[in-house]
Amino acid sequence: MEKTVTVIENSKEGIKVGCDASACSGCKSEMFCRNKDTVFTVENPSSLPLNKGDKVTIDIPEGRATLSVILSLALPLLLFLPGYFVGKAFFKSEIAMALMGFCFMAIGFGISAIIFKVKKRYFSPIVLGKEEE
Repeated sequence: MEKTVTVIENSKEGIKVGCDASACSGCKSEMFCRNKDTVFTVENPSSLPLNKGDKVTIDIPEGRATLSVILSLALPLLLFLPGYFVGKAFFKSEIAMALMGFCFMAIGFGISAIIFKVKKRYFSPIVLGKEEE
């Protein structure tokens, strides 16, 4: 999925771009996106010369957006059940079983955070080209 955004900053830390909420229309991850009306980092594999204020087209691969939703939400929820049953093997209290399930959910969120940290470039949008003025 291609979107047009504005370059906010191009520094050694990376290229930061911003868009308004209208850019979210049609995005498969709109409901889960934390970047509405904010700045986020993009990758520039073609090393295009970009300056503050430039309009660029970015690609947000839909499969990666879907995968990020699965990692963020489904993995922790799926880990609740094994945690609950592990708790059932060791405890008789329903509260203890539920707490064990929540511990496994926390582990799922931790795994997701580590994956996003290690594979940040994989999940980042990619600059396709610069818009002509």
